[in-house]
Amino acid sequence: MLKDRNISFHQNKIHLDLSIIIVNYNLANEIENCLNSVAANFKEINYEIIIVDNNSTDKKLSEIEKKFQREDIKFYYLEENIGFGKGCNYGFSKSSAKYICFLNPDTLITKPIMQPIIKLFEEDQSVGVIGPRQMLRKNFFDFSAGYYPNLFFEIFNLIWVGTYFEAFLVFLKTKLTSKTYFRLDWILGAALFIKADTFKRINGFDKDYFMFFEEVDLCKRVSELGYKIIYMPSISINHIGSVSGKKDYSLFTKRTYTSKFLYVSKHCKFIYKFFMNFLISLQLFTQLLLWIIWFPFNMEKSKHKIEAFSYLIMHRLNIN
Repeated sequence: MLKDRNISFHQNKIHLDLSIIIVNYNLANEIENCLNSVAANFKEINYEIIIVDNNSTDKKLSEIEKKFQREDIKFYYLEENIGFGKGCNYGFSKSSAKYICFLNPDTLITKPIMQPIIKLFEEDQSVGVIGPRQMLRKNFFDFSAGYYPNLFFEIFNLIWVGTYFEAFLVFLKTKLTSKTYFRLDWILGAALFIKADTFKRINGFDKDYFMFFEEVDLCKRVSELGYKIIYMPSISINHIGSVSGKKDYSLFTKRTYTSKFLYVSKHCKFIYKFFMNFLISLQLFTQLLLWIIWFPFNMEKSKHKIEAFSYLIMHRLNIN
């Protein structure tokens, strides 16, 4: 049980290659498949799996725990939902490996992937974060990694396409390069590898983020220490993606934009910060209009989106 929000990053003596940290919220069924895939494909390394349950309302994880009675899999049940980043930090406080993998419950490891990742960490001490390609269903878009939020993409987000344009550029870069890996600004937190020492040095995920953009913030701070953020599309995992978000589109949207505003407040300065906030605020209105127009074609999703953007607009007006 979580008793103290001020989580210590003290670690035991390192004796493992990898600590896999999975934060769960109502995704017990997905975790079972994920654990089976890890067992099948991580045989070449010594690892542990740390599962942190964020006070799931379905209370199903205990059933999965009964199926995996192994010393290298540990389950921790928190008394409240503290969010993704702080859940990862809690898992890290229980870890004991040299390398850390933050892995989403809705991911599947389809082949052995650790050898090239560890090799790159060992050969290049300037590497801070590594991420594999996370296979989604959208063929011409790659959401596995990307670029820091900027005015260029936010202009396109006014008409709903900025995120997709960014993902298309990542896809295009992967197709045009002959390299097995290259630098980008951030790695999606669904499968993010980092040295334990580096994670400890930056004091983990920023506790101010509840969900979304915490991995962008983490990669930004790792980069500011002089480390490289490496995207490795030559290895891949399967990632269903947005499982939690699809259960509540309204909450998903509110947290996405709240976290984006938080990122801008922390990492953008002066006039650039003003224009970023202006464009993101303007998106709230254009997105609201687009979902009103789209309402006859998808009433259920549109209803939740309209509610979320209306809430965000009122919130922004109140704080400004």
